[in-house]
Amino acid sequence: MEVLIIKYYLKRFNKKLEELSDWVADVSAHPMFLIIHIAWWSLWVIFKVEPFPYGLLTLIVSLEAIILSCLLLASGNREGEQEKKIARKDLRLSTETNIMVEEIHEIVRDLQEDIRLLQDEE
Repeated sequence: MEVLIIKYYLKRFNKKLEELSDWVADVSAHPMFLIIHIAWWSLWVIFKVEPFPYGLLTLIVSLEAIILSCLLLASGNREGEQEKKIARKDLRLSTETNIMVEEIHEIVRDLQEDIRLLQDEE
């Protein structure tokens, strides 16, 4: 029973993480994201929050970049998996359609042959 509960919460956690990574991908793709960051970094330097070489700012920006890149990769990987599923489904449908078309083509050829035979008998 505990294993089922753990699996349930892990699945729920993964779903929330997927939602978060999709949200981060959407927000970070917006130009306002870049504008806010440039303004934040500029204010940090202008108001001299810390002395040069800005160790804390470097740490914050580096951690943000690591987290952002991980979330963006997760979002991109999930989108890639969805595209693969769609491509597999398209291939399967295309193959099935080709088989059906070949069968119909065979039936039409048989019908044409039957019509020729009937015409030759007359």
